[in-house]
Amino acid sequence: MYFVPYAEMGGGHILQNMVAILFWMIIVGSMFVLELHSNAFIAVFIGFGAAISFVLALAGLPFTFQAAAWLAVSAVTLLTLRPFAIRRFHHHAVEINMSRPTNTAMTDLQGTVELPVGDATHPGRVKIQGESWKAVTDWPVSLPDGTPVVVKKAYGTTLWVDPL
Repeated sequence: MYFVPYAEMGGGHILQNMVAILFWMIIVGSMFVLELHSNAFIAVFIGFGAAISFVLALAGLPFTFQAAAWLAVSAVTLLTLRPFAIRRFHHHAVEINMSRPTNTAMTDLQGTVELPVGDATHPGRVKIQGESWKAVTDWPVSLPDGTPVVVKKAYGTTLWVDPL
């Protein structure tokens, strides 16, 4: 295992190296998108290891070395930096109980029913200020499309509405 400058590489080696570079770019991009959706501070460290391997691929090092570096860097950063990142970014002084109803900025806002709104087992959709929300009602009958409603409370992202 030794360093081979690009000038000395044959055509096959350049193609293999380009495939490795593309591979690491895909891994880095995928981990970035995955971290945005999960926010678990795992994919970011796997992506960081892939970024290091991307640099090693640019330098022309063998793929086995790149893969070993990826695994090592990912493992070390996961074990050492993830606990710090979790404490730093997931620290909440007040826990919010999403199972209890709350008065929110949505309380008393008015909108219209988009899809028929029923009880908790038959939720519908309401449109409030141009946005569509999952909604339920305590009324004994479901509220049909076009019914004007007002928000009374919220459970997480589900709105409890009454007809106007």
